[in-house]
Amino acid sequence: MLVQLRVTDYALIEDLTLNFNPGLNILSGETGAGKSIVIGAMNLLLGERAAADQIRQGRETAAVEGIISCDSGLRTRIDRLLEEAGIAGGDELIVAREVFRTGRSVARVNGRAVPVSFLRELGQLLIDLHGQHQHQSLLRPERHIELLDSFGGTELDGAAGKVSSLYSRWREKRKELSALGENSAERERNIDILSFQLREIREAELQAGEDLELSRREKILANAEKLCTLTARAYADIYAGEDGEDGSPVEALFDRLNRSAALITEAAGLDPKLEPLLDLLGTASAQLEEVSHELRDYRAGFEFEPDELSAIQDRLNRVNNLKRKYGGTIEKTLEFAGNLEAEIDRLQNSEAMAEQLEKEISGLEAELTEACAALSGLRLETARRLEQMLEDSLSELALSGARFKVVITEKDSFSPKGRDNVEFLFSANRGEEVKPLAKIISGGEVSRVMLALKTILAREDPVPTLVFDEVDSGVGGATVQKVAEKLAHLARHHQVMCVTHSAQIASMADSHFYLYKETAGDRTLTRAAGLKNGEIREELARMLDGAGVDRVGLDHVDSLLERARRFKEEKVN
Repeated sequence: MLVQLRVTDYALIEDLTLNFNPGLNILSGETGAGKSIVIGAMNLLLGERAAADQIRQGRETAAVEGIISCDSGLRTRIDRLLEEAGIAGGDELIVAREVFRTGRSVARVNGRAVPVSFLRELGQLLIDLHGQHQHQSLLRPERHIELLDSFGGTELDGAAGKVSSLYSRWREKRKELSALGENSAERERNIDILSFQLREIREAELQAGEDLELSRREKILANAEKLCTLTARAYADIYAGEDGEDGSPVEALFDRLNRSAALITEAAGLDPKLEPLLDLLGTASAQLEEVSHELRDYRAGFEFEPDELSAIQDRLNRVNNLKRKYGGTIEKTLEFAGNLEAEIDRLQNSEAMAEQLEKEISGLEAELTEACAALSGLRLETARRLEQMLEDSLSELALSGARFKVVITEKDSFSPKGRDNVEFLFSANRGEEVKPLAKIISGGEVSRVMLALKTILAREDPVPTLVFDEVDSGVGGATVQKVAEKLAHLARHHQVMCVTHSAQIASMADSHFYLYKETAGDRTLTRAAGLKNGEIREELARMLDGAGVDRVGLDHVDSLLERARRFKEEKVN
């Protein structure tokens, strides 16, 4: 429900906070006091169009903020919507709208900026406004099938559930058939393409890690001459010796090391402290000799075949080409080949699978057609009952000549809700043709139709907060009393807000807010006060007789309040 509404710098409102309660919340006040302004502010929260001229004179922005508590029954639907928008949910929502003098507006939900369209989508779950507004679920034909089904009871609910289940299975089978290909020729074409890819991979006989070994071998063969030159020079430097640039022999490193060892041996004979150096030189000499032997064997065993380099490069190009086409690595390419085999096998067997799926789809279509027909029959019965109940209820609301018609037509295709299009038609006067509700001009008529319908559907209607703007417009006497009683019934299952000039309706209030104008300096402001006890009596007396409050008026008020109390105790609770 709407727990709190705060409005700043909007029309005549400077800063106004209204703390609403469960049950029936009445907003009253003199004509022009600002009741319609409050309704307009609510409309902004519900994503209606914003205009710069709504901003209070002398200010650059106007803001509206609503705190909405969400009960468990509504949380699932709201949390799903919030999750899709990346917004954290909770037991309360804070919905805000700021309008700028430039005409731009910013909407936020729980502090997160959202498109205005998101406010409209969210608002449809939270609040229904009925009166001179367009935010009315009754005026949206796409909602009519939901409203009708909610009135149908458990039998219709079960039939609708069966249709939804069959539709899901039918749609899933059609997806499976579509995945096999539209026809056998297309499946054959797919098999040819996949088989070519599989042959290309399998014929290559790829081995894990092969590309790394090929790259290593290619590098060696491509640099064979340089390798031979470098290892030969290193061998000569270490072991064989070579001629210098002037032709004189250059002593090998191994020979020079041995000569150094002989010199240190002689020195150690004179000073034993040098003997450990001989061990180090011995180790170095042995390691140096081992290196020289490895270099000699490497050169002796080195083979270079130009044809081998060409073969390795061809193989590497083939491997890299397959990697680039089918996975990026040999491992992923081999995995892709495995998937190809599975898909080819599936497609080769798909003809039989397609035949089986077509049989299943045909059977489901027959079941679905039968279930849709049964659901349509129940909807038709429900529609006749709803029409009669609603016309009886409208008669009580001074629309005795009104006709309400539920039109059910068949669609060409299946949907989760069957094959029915449902639309509510209405005529306010006897003899006039029934027309779509959206074409009803009178806001008072729309409000009374919605009040009658909502009263009938009160327990099933998921929208928690209902707002009626002057639902008593154009009616009086006993009819107003009926309107008041229906609002009291409705408030048993919903939070109801009602802007009214009727003392009979206001007497049913669970909470009463009085809006009035106040002059501050040279400015006129809209204010609001929550009324209690004696204040309520005085306001009801004013609503009965604007000329003043006297004893007769207060006695009348007491009579109204007592009648309202008895009605709520006996008929509502």
